[in-house]
Formats: sequence, C-alpha cells, structure tokens
Amino acid sequence: MEAASLSRVRRWIGCGIWALSAAACQDTAGVSKPAPPSVTALSLRANPFNALSTVATFQLHQADSARLSCAPENGGPVSETPAYPVTDSAQRIAALGLLPATRYECRVAALGPGGSSTSESVAYDVAELPTSLSGVHLDITGAPTSGYVLTEVSHDTEAFAVAFDSTGTVRWYRAFPASAADVAADIDQQPNGAFTLYVGASTGWQPTVGSYYEFRPDGELIRTYSAGAPYYTDPHELRLTTQGTTATSALWFGYDLRVVDLTALGGRADQQVAGHSLLRQSDSAAPVFIWNAWDHFSIADWVFVPPGLSAYPSIDFDHPNSLAIDRDGNYVVSFAMPGEIAKIDATTGQFIWRLGGRHNQFTIMGDPLNGFGFQHDVRILDNGDLLFYDNGLMHTPPQSRAVQYRLDTSHMTATLVWEYRHAPPVFTPFVGTVQRFSDGSTLVGFAAADLLDVVTPDGQLVWEGRVTIDGQPVPYFYRARRIRSLYSHTEP
Repeated sequence: MEAASLSRVRRWIGCGIWALSAAACQDTAGVSKPAPPSVTALSLRANPFNALSTVATFQLHQADSARLSCAPENGGPVSETPAYPVTDSAQRIAALGLLPATRYECRVAALGPGGSSTSESVAYDVAELPTSLSGVHLDITGAPTSGYVLTEVSHDTEAFAVAFDSTGTVRWYRAFPASAADVAADIDQQPNGAFTLYVGASTGWQPTVGSYYEFRPDGELIRTYSAGAPYYTDPHELRLTTQGTTATSALWFGYDLRVVDLTALGGRADQQVAGHSLLRQSDSAAPVFIWNAWDHFSIADWVFVPPGLSAYPSIDFDHPNSLAIDRDGNYVVSFAMPGEIAKIDATTGQFIWRLGGRHNQFTIMGDPLNGFGFQHDVRILDNGDLLFYDNGLMHTPPQSRAVQYRLDTSHMTATLVWEYRHAPPVFTPFVGTVQRFSDGSTLVGFAAADLLDVVTPDGQLVWEGRVTIDGQPVPYFYRARRIRSLYSHTEP
C-alpha cells in the first residue's frame, strides 16, 4: 500500500476508535485551518441613558460572536456581557452594572471558527450617579441573595427604573422625564430581555394620559404603548408575548369613563366611573382582542367601596391590578374592587372560573383567615397554583400577607397551601407584590409600607429591605422583582 493511502486509512481508523463522539470526522488533508478572529479599533464612550454603563464600538474579523468584559482597576467583580452574534464587521456592545466613580479596564473577546482572541484593554472612567439617584439606596438587613432587585423610583422631575445589587447599591437605571404628578410604575423584565415601565399620573381611573415604555437593557427605546381612544392607559400591568427578542403582541388594560349614579353606595348621582378593558394588541398596533368589564360586571359587584366616595372626582369599580397568562394560554386577572380573581378565555372572553367576591365559585379550604380581599400581583406557579398578595381588607384585624392557593376545578375547591405574614403584622390597604424563586423562596413586598422580605419555603426571613432616598423611606413602591441578569430574561 502506498504511503499516502496508508496514512489515510490510519486517520479513518483513528476516527473510529478515538472520535466516535465528534460531530464529523473527515479527511482534512490540504484543507487550511480558519484564520483566528481579531478585534481592532476598540473605543469606549459614555452611555447616554445610564452613567453606570459604557458602550464599546470595535471592528471584528473572522469572528461569529463577541463579548465585552470590564474589570475594576483596583479589583472587584468583573462585568461581562453575554456573547453576542456578529451582524457585520462594525460592532456595538454595552457593559452594564458598573460601579460609579470607578476606573475600569475593558476588553473585547472575539470568537470564531478559528478560535478566540482578546483585544488590548482600554480604560474607562465611570461617572457619578445622577443627582436624582445619588441618595437612593436599598437598606438591607440579613443575608442578601445574588442577582438584582428591580423596582421604580420617582424623584424630582424624573421617573426611574432601578436595579440594586446585593449590597443595596444602584447598579443600573433608566430615567424618563416626568411631571410633578407623574409616577413610575409596573417595572418588569419581559421574556425578550427588554424592560417595560409605566410613566404617568393615573392610578387606574383618572382622565389623564400615560404611557408604557419598552427599552433594551442598554436603555435604548424600542417603542411606547398607549391605549387609543376611547381608552386611557392603565398603569397596573403590561405583558409582552415574544418570539426571540421581538415582541409579537402586547396585553394591558385601558379604561373609559362613564357617568354613573352611585347614591346607593354613598356617592353622587353624576359620578365619573372608570371601567376597564383587557386589550391584546398585535405588532401592527391594532387591537385583536377586547374584553370589557362593563359587559361582565355590574356596580352591584363592587365589594370594596372606598369611604368618602362622593369626594372622588372619578373612581373605578373593577380595578384590575394584575394580569397573568395561564399555562393553557388563557388569562388570569385580579380585580381588586370586586375582590375577585377570574380566569378569562383568551378567545371567547367568557369566564372560565371566578374565585372570590360575589360570584365566587370555590369553597375556600385550609385558610385560617377564611379567604382574601383586595388582592394584588396574582401569579401562576409552574404547578398551576395561584400565588398573590392579600392586602387583607376583609380580615379582623386587617393584616396583609402572601398566600398560595391550589385550585381543584373538578370539585371547585381553593385550598391554602402556603402563606407568609410579617412579624409583627403589617397592613397595607393598597399595592403589594410577590415573586416565587426557583429554589422555593419567595419575595414579598409590603409595598405601601416600603418593606421587602425574602423568605424560605417554611417562612423564615432571609433578608429584609427598604428603599430609601437620602436615608428616608419612600412612601411606597409598586412592584419589586429579583432578576438574575441585566442583559437577558432568566428564571429568578
């Protein structure tokens, strides 16, 4: 056998014995190895949306992805981005979560078929926080967990989305201009990794404009969402359905105002009353689904009527404050004023079941407080249970808690399987937030008391926090969430 043929046979035998798990094994004689990737023209500039960030621009060669890492000059945690795919030779990546007033050394790693290479480092000096955020802190006691705590802060003439690290320090933010009456609400990280925030003066019933902003982690605005006439935009929840990094539809609430005689409830004969519609909008901005509370509730369903009703210039009778998409694609909505959680068919708009309130279909079991009232932030857990914040307006004495109910829709029972009450008891007549983590622990936000607890599955306190501005607690926050990454949506 000729030497060349013998060499080829040996290569194939070697492949069969030693490389059975390889994706492919072929004769590479005469095939050149791909050139290694390289990075040139790296420069850094300030991020116009976030002082705790820098934007790197550079040229890539022979690469299919790249990541940016920035290390504090005097030591400390390195900020490293995910590896982003290459779209063309000119690239732009933002590093997030940098410490204020700190010098960093930043490098770009290029990855490609020919291996990897790292650029020379470039220094970047992070600026101070904006004055409006310089006194904002999350005061933590206990053993804080990893990741970031995401919430909203309204201060001076700006509305902020902010993320605190495990020491309570602001490490990320996005500011939007706000009037004196405007507040920031309903911060969330959507499945595509983008963030959404409401800015406006509405609490769900005022004839005032407001908008949701969808923006990338680096702060770049993607789009705004506002309910069109005849609706005003409700601030309580926006949920995006996504494909990859693109939002394919948006779900949120709008409301319209009607003149209603409320004298039977202690109000005026000509009271302005808001009723809400659940809106699903396609990516073309056209509503493709409208569910109107005026068609499904009556004023007689209003359980939690506020005292001094006649003094309200306007008010709502349904007050939807959370929206969840169930595992079957239908919608679970919390209606606070009727004290009801309802599952709504996403196609027909019919009620599938109703829990709580005057139309309750379930027998409450295992609950020492015999039910809930004026609830917030209803979430669907992986096993189908409902986790939510019970404000506790119907309890004697009133107290707030987080609860988890297991529904049996065959026997129509709702069984309390978990609850958390603060010690000493806390009562918040409005707002409240909950989140279950993958390890079974739970974040509970007694939001009107500016109190944030993380507890173990057996209710043991892990850490407690308060959002402060210049050392003073904020009046309240609307939502708090723990996120693992500033760059992408991952399970908490």
